[in-house]
This record gives sequence, structure tokens and C-alpha cells, in this order.
Amino acid sequence: DLLFTLPKETISFEDEVQPILESRCVVCHGCYDAPCQLKLSSAEGIHRGSNKTKVYNASRLIAAEPTRLFIDALTTEEWREKGFDTVLNEGDSNKVRNLENSVMYRMLRQKRLYPQATTGMLTDNYDITLNRKQSCPTLDEFDDYAAKYPMGGMPYAMPNINRKEYTTLVHWLAQGALMP
Repeated sequence: DLLFTLPKETISFEDEVQPILESRCVVCHGCYDAPCQLKLSSAEGIHRGSNKTKVYNASRLIAAEPTRLFIDALTTEEWREKGFDTVLNEGDSNKVRNLENSVMYRMLRQKRLYPQATTGMLTDNYDITLNRKQSCPTLDEFDDYAAKYPMGGMPYAMPNINRKEYTTLVHWLAQGALMP
């Protein structure tokens, strides 16, 4: 139903979207070892996308190729060559496809479909241990992920984002996730 309320004017990344990401998402997805290496603190990090490789892996015997933002690759194409998957629609662009083909939207939507309780402690459905298995579904894997981890929407193990924040993010994604 949010597509029916899509504004004609472009949602501003800097003025409307970035403040939501900074207040709700960057707490987990803002540092070098962010889950799935998805760094939501900059437009470049969003364009880079996600990668299943853990940055810190104590069982690794040899050094891994670094994936530092602004250093080890500069373009979206270079990040795809390094094994990063898009979290936005990178195909044919229209408001429906921009949502259907966006892992970012689908993660937000999953949380909306399966909200966590607003009071009390987290249930055992949430694994928040430091060395938990990382799940970084690609678009092709998302339906299986959603079925296996219904409570795995974003923000994971954190309070749901409010309706206004959700609407802003969905509208921005539907418009094509325009960023500077």
C-alpha cells in the first residue's frame, strides 16, 4: 500500500534517509566488521553491498584480501568483482522492481511481517552471541532465508522502526534509492 502514497518529489538521502540509518542501522552496520560487511554509514557502503566473508575469523590461517571501503575498490563494479552482492535493485528500474529486487527492502519488510515484542526480554529465537553464524542472504537466497529465519528481519534483535521511518525508507527504495 505504500506505493500508492509514493511522493512525486524525490526523497532526500542526506536529509531524510541518512538520519534514519544513523539512528537505527549504523549501530550495527557502521564499522569495519559490520554484519555481512554491509556498511550503512555512507552511500558508498550501501552501493558496495554485502559479503558473506567475516572480517575477523580466528580459524583463518592466512590473511584475507582486505575489503576496506574507499581503499580496496572504488566502484560498484569493482566491489561485485570482489564478491560483494547488491542490497539494492540494480536491474530494470520501476517502483515495484526497486522493492522486489532489494534485499534491504525485503529485510525491512521481514521485520514488519514478524515484529518483535515491544516489552520484555528477547526470546531464544534471537541469537545475539558474538560468534553466531552469519546470515547474509542474496536476493536469490532471500525467500529461503525468510522461511528459515522469520524473525531475521532488520533491525535484528532491536526495536522495530516506527511507521514514519519505515515509510520513508520504503519510499526512498521504491524511488530507486537515489544517493549523492
